[in-house]
Amino acid sequence: MLAQLEIKNYAIIQHVRIDFDKGLNIITGETGAGKSILLGALGLSLGDRADTKILYHQEEKCIIEASFNIANYKLKTLFEDLDLDYEDRTIIRREINPNGKSRAFVNDTPVTLETLKILAEHLVNLTSQHETQQLNKESYQLEVLDASAENNEIRTNYISLYKQHLKVKQDLTRLENEQAKIEQDLDFFSFQLQEIIEAQLDDENLEDLEEELNSLSNAETIKSKLYAVVLAIENTDISVLGLLNDAFHMLKEISKFKKEYESLADRINSSILELEDIKNEAEAIADSTRFDEERIEVLSSKVNESNRLLRKHHLNDLTELTALKESLIAKTSSVQTNANNIEALRQQVFKLELERNKIAEALTKSRVSAAQSVKNEIEATMKQVGMPNAIFEIDIQEKSTFSENGKDKISFLFNANKGFAPQPMNKIASGGELSRVMLSIQALLAKKTALPTLIFDEIDTGISGETAAKVAEVFRAISKEHQLIAITHLPQIAARAEKHLFIYKNDTAEKTETKIAALKEDQHVKAIARMLSGENISEESLSNARSLIKI
Repeated sequence: MLAQLEIKNYAIIQHVRIDFDKGLNIITGETGAGKSILLGALGLSLGDRADTKILYHQEEKCIIEASFNIANYKLKTLFEDLDLDYEDRTIIRREINPNGKSRAFVNDTPVTLETLKILAEHLVNLTSQHETQQLNKESYQLEVLDASAENNEIRTNYISLYKQHLKVKQDLTRLENEQAKIEQDLDFFSFQLQEIIEAQLDDENLEDLEEELNSLSNAETIKSKLYAVVLAIENTDISVLGLLNDAFHMLKEISKFKKEYESLADRINSSILELEDIKNEAEAIADSTRFDEERIEVLSSKVNESNRLLRKHHLNDLTELTALKESLIAKTSSVQTNANNIEALRQQVFKLELERNKIAEALTKSRVSAAQSVKNEIEATMKQVGMPNAIFEIDIQEKSTFSENGKDKISFLFNANKGFAPQPMNKIASGGELSRVMLSIQALLAKKTALPTLIFDEIDTGISGETAAKVAEVFRAISKEHQLIAITHLPQIAARAEKHLFIYKNDTAEKTETKIAALKEDQHVKAIARMLSGENISEESLSNARSLIKI
């Protein structure tokens, strides 16, 4: 419940602090004194936009602080989801600075306006003549019917299935589109893959292939040059090895004179061994070198095909070509993989459709079952509030498609006049009638749901006399289950207040400001008498006021 509202520097309010009680809180006051300003201030604390025009003193900031006792609201999970500290007495503060900047806090934690609005839905339910227009919205009508039918669990299950089915169906559509594109390109991918496979270039290196091709193409030249190397190293007449051997022996002969000569001899001997190794290897290579026309043809084909494929696919080397091959293999094989996945998703869509349809059918059945009792209760309350001939119907039609609300099209039908068929509310109900229908609905919901603080802003406009007294009875009945704050101009309703708050203007030397007072018993009687007879309160009006209060 709303426990306290403190307002500083807002509109024509310099500073007021209002304490609210459980039950029925009635707000009355002078015309233009600022009754609606209170609701504007409360709206700011719950996320409404504001600008600096609302500042009482333009050089000071505006502060709105609303305190709620929420121990029975079961909002701990919501606070966790919003990353807020939970307190049984939660304080919401809104500040608007002269420079136009705004800040908001919940239990001293900074929050965004969006967070305030989410929280507000669970704290306050405001009904005004303007708000009654939501009665014409199908979404609101569905909420009323589902709340009356206590469909929260089944509707939650349906929404979950509906969203799950929608997502899986979207996944299926996406995969089917991908499959269609892959199948469209499959012949092209398969041709490219086959072309690369036939080139047989796996584990090949283009540089190695080109090197081998050059070697084979120049086999005779290579062979002759290698034999020339062998001959130069070991010629029977004069050779490098022969000369080195002579030098080796000469050094060996003088090595006994100085160790340095022995070292030179060893180094020449190493060179002799190295040259012999070179000679043997060159001779072996020369002996094995053959002109192989068939191998040259194979290598030429591979090199040419490699270069062609690299140019065709704009690649740099055979490693990239191998990667392309793997990618093409994946694409072509994904056709079957996707086909399997598509079939699995189709089965899942079918299963979810069956489950969704089953829950939707149960939801429809529950709504149809509850519609008659909702009709009876609302019509009974409408008779209480001065519409004895009013007819209220709930028309439920099956839609051709499913939505997040099921497969039902809901329409509230109404007629206040005897002998006339009910019609959609937006076509026939006046503002005053809409207010009383809304009141009847709120009375019904008060029995069915844990409503937050209810605020009625002059929804009694257009009624008087005995009807007003009956509306007051409905107000009082609702307030037994929920805190109800009502702004009214009717003495019959104000008389039933458990707490009566009176708003008035106070003219200072500088400017007018709004004040609010919680009326004591005798003040309450005088306020009702003033509402009955005007400023000139008579003993008769006081007596009438006491009679209304005792009802």
